[in-house]
Amino acid sequence: MAELPIYNDSYRPSSNWAKQLETAQRAHPAEVIQVAGERLLPMWVEALLAYEPPPPPVVAVEDVARWLLARATAVAKEERDALTRADLTHAYQTLVGGAAEAPVWRVEAGCPQVESHQPAAPTAVPLLLDMTLDWFTTDAFAELHPVEQAGLFHLRLLDLQPFAAHSNLLVRLLSSFYVLRAGLPPLIPVAQEQAAYQAAIGYAFQMITQPSLELFARWLLATYAQIEAKQEEHP
Repeated sequence: MAELPIYNDSYRPSSNWAKQLETAQRAHPAEVIQVAGERLLPMWVEALLAYEPPPPPVVAVEDVARWLLARATAVAKEERDALTRADLTHAYQTLVGGAAEAPVWRVEAGCPQVESHQPAAPTAVPLLLDMTLDWFTTDAFAELHPVEQAGLFHLRLLDLQPFAAHSNLLVRLLSSFYVLRAGLPPLIPVAQEQAAYQAAIGYAFQMITQPSLELFARWLLATYAQIEAKQEEHP
């Protein structure tokens, strides 16, 4: 399958953040992260909700986050495991509740993420989503660093805005799948970096993607620091 136009060579890990994450991951293997995952849930959910006005119910977000933790670590470090349309449907229905027949995918015009952004027509979303999810199972995608994979997922789904509601929150939450699968912590947004996050999105839609990758790396390193602090409190 041909690469989608939104992807390009600017998704390359800088030696700085990649090496920092490698060092942190060696100090905190996947087994440690799995044990820490449940403890991180309240902080993860609170951070996600701070980026989403008006937020959905806390319990619903926590349910989706807990499901994603289990889903991502069920086949740990399996590079071919990827989120499917069924996974995205399950996450959405868990978040919003309601009848199973209620629309999952966007049926109205999307809201531009940046001034130059033109979201796809609602009728095109299912096909474009299938193409995107298919690309996430290719050799080219599997060769990327997990942070790059999360960044691609995040950017492409922000572009598509596939969900009928709370699309941005779900995209931020589900992007953690690719780092969790690799034994890294979830992507927990840092409250003080909302402006940096919006700026990184603006750059990403101009195909300048390094700022968003560096931002995600900072979030992961901050979470590693939180894990270490909790270990010192409860050795």
